[in-house]
Amino acid sequence: MATVDPDDDDAAFRWAGDDDRIGATPAAAPVAEAPAAAPTRPAQTPSSLLVTYGVLAGVFLIFTIGWVVAVFRSGAPAADLLGEIMAQFGEFLAIASPALWFVTVFALTRGRRTLVRLVLLLLGLIVVAPWPFLLGV
Repeated sequence: MATVDPDDDDAAFRWAGDDDRIGATPAAAPVAEAPAAAPTRPAQTPSSLLVTYGVLAGVFLIFTIGWVVAVFRSGAPAADLLGEIMAQFGEFLAIASPALWFVTVFALTRGRRTLVRLVLLLLGLIVVAPWPFLLGV
């Protein structure tokens, strides 16, 4: 066992027994060869497609505003508490439906063709349109 000299300022930087291995060299680790092919970068989305997504997101945002207006226009109170709760929940889902559709399409079409995503987004424009607002009901 090594003894520690109280006057040695570098004693705190050593562990007992380190002096025995000072001259030893560590074993060389095997070196892995570099891969032959360079790593590929993920494909970037074309700017025209990003603009299309932005326009569709704007339309879905306008639909959300349309649902808010349609919900505030309708003032049909329910007869009982359960009916009122269900009506309010339906109004909430109607307002949230454009955003939910947009996010869900992007989440479920990850890794699929762009055409599938665009078709589903265009289908959503029909499905979640604020029909009461558009028809003036």
